[in-house]
Amino acid sequence: MAAALIAAALAGCSGFGGPKKDAAPIDPNAYPATYRSQIASFLRQSLTNRVDFRGALIAAPMLMPIGDSQRYTVCVQFHGNGQVKNKIAVYFGGMIAQFVDSTPEQCGAVAYTPFTELAAALPPG
Repeated sequence: MAAALIAAALAGCSGFGGPKKDAAPIDPNAYPATYRSQIASFLRQSLTNRVDFRGALIAAPMLMPIGDSQRYTVCVQFHGNGQVKNKIAVYFGGMIAQFVDSTPEQCGAVAYTPFTELAAALPPG
């Protein structure tokens, strides 16, 4: 009985249906083609007060040094309650990996455009 259990466990580890193919490696710098909708969706899930995010602006993706690597980043600016908030989305493999406060060096000189997708993605209120 013990031998049958060991054989079944080893068979489960080796897999059935032939050899496994290695997954294609992820390109860490894949261009985030859907960055506007990704960020709007992300913010819709995390925003608590719609008033804080009126007049949002967004910049186009750009490669930027992050740590020891280059990563695509997207700067976002919010205007609400009398203050300006600057954020940066850091991408890995075309997906948001981080969304944090930006520094003036990161987003101070980018060209922003209106982030109309954010207003459309937020619930009324």
